Amino acid sequence: MRLKFCWIIVVLLLLFGCTKDVIKVSEKLLYARKGTNAGIYDQQGRYVILRGVNYNVLGDYWQANPSIPTTKSFDEEDFKMMASYGINCVRLIFSWSQLEPQRGQYNQAYINRIIHAIEIADKYNIYVLLDMHQDAFTKFIFSSANENCTNPLNGWDGAPQWAVFTDDKPTCMSSSNGVGGRESSVAVIHAWQNFWDNKNGIQDACIQAWKTLVKQTAKYDNVVGYDLLNEPSLGYKPINEESYKLGKFYRQTINVIRNTEKEVNANQHIIFFEMSVTWNGQAIPFIPMPDFTNEENIIFAPHHYFESISNLFTIEQGLDLLYGLSKLYQTTTFIGEFGFFGNPSDDVNKFKRFAKKEDANFTSSTWWQWAQAPGDPHAISWDGTQYEQTSMHLIELNKNAQFTGNKNEFYLDVLSRTRPNAICGKPIKLVSNPDDGTMELQANTNSPGITTLWIPNRFGVPKFSGSNSKLEKLDEVEGGYIATINAEGTYIIKVNY
Repeated sequence: MRLKFCWIIVVLLLLFGCTKDVIKVSEKLLYARKGTNAGIYDQQGRYVILRGVNYNVLGDYWQANPSIPTTKSFDEEDFKMMASYGINCVRLIFSWSQLEPQRGQYNQAYINRIIHAIEIADKYNIYVLLDMHQDAFTKFIFSSANENCTNPLNGWDGAPQWAVFTDDKPTCMSSSNGVGGRESSVAVIHAWQNFWDNKNGIQDACIQAWKTLVKQTAKYDNVVGYDLLNEPSLGYKPINEESYKLGKFYRQTINVIRNTEKEVNANQHIIFFEMSVTWNGQAIPFIPMPDFTNEENIIFAPHHYFESISNLFTIEQGLDLLYGLSKLYQTTTFIGEFGFFGNPSDDVNKFKRFAKKEDANFTSSTWWQWAQAPGDPHAISWDGTQYEQTSMHLIELNKNAQFTGNKNEFYLDVLSRTRPNAICGKPIKLVSNPDDGTMELQANTNSPGITTLWIPNRFGVPKFSGSNSKLEKLDEVEGGYIATINAEGTYIIKVNY
């Protein structure tokens, strides 16, 4: 009954605009809408933009060198620093191998760490997207010295050891290039095939692991949703058959999550789903069929690494492709991962191009990633002997996975650019310049309401102009300002200095 009542209120709010004096189901709870006005919305019916980072401190990774940590430790200061750059969402990585290390035995201490991160994020007004992360299926498949591989496989992360069935196939990679390289191991391909074929019920167990986690996290309204499985790969059977199995897994997982939310009397959270990244170890991404689910509160959440890991398309072409795929599902697009890994002073221009296109399409996203330890499988050699003394993503870590104090201001300046957090009415145009802090937003609303903006403080105190919009208040926060703007009709908000 509570869920039905919640959705009745939401519908009424959408029909009558985004007024201030309304009864709120939940101040923070967000939901997704499909169709012509696909997007993320708050309980006032405002279009929400989430911009943030992947945060992997709870990931359970293969460790090539016992003395070099694979992740940094969780630290509240990370969230405080993120908030000072306007970050309002983290894609929080968790690992099935830690959630259920022994079959049917769930690690409550690990769940408590996830819950703690959610609660600390809430303290800084940051939403959490829970991501069941994996790369190359598990940390328990890796090449040993006696295999004499030309391209030995690092272990990675994902499934617990009891859920790994490789059919005793060799671990060696056929290629060392990119994501397709690590997925090209025949052992990894067979592990995926056995997962899709539900050998020994391992896929059912994975879905039940989601149920266990949802039971304890669904009550948190700053949990924006659940990313069902990071970058899944398809096995070696016919690609249409594999795609069907991917969609079936998603559908079954969604049903279990929805039933679990009802069971614990919690509101619904957004479902995020991805395309596969390889088939039969080859870099052939594939999507589940558009009719794989009837779920409405759902978002397509692909990853974008064009002009970064892949040169198949330009940055702009890649985004257009992903936007086009989202239309097949009638959902909005959430870019769950993107990033550029060359020299930041050079690659920042790529980030700016991404940002321009992202703004024009009112896209939400999470950058890969906040911090990467030198012992992360992405960064260390297979034998554990070659690694950098420091690793810089958005913040720099030393070989002990401790923050050095150095930050990647090139990228942080783009990520923290001026933007709307919540837009009253239908968004029409957004242009934001990370180099001077200026922004222009156009939207149309049927009823007067409130639009809120994040504005960094590095350019000074902002000034506002436009039409049918008026500044109600400007709150100074760590690292910037939150502007509350009264808006009506077809309105324009301009920020300058």
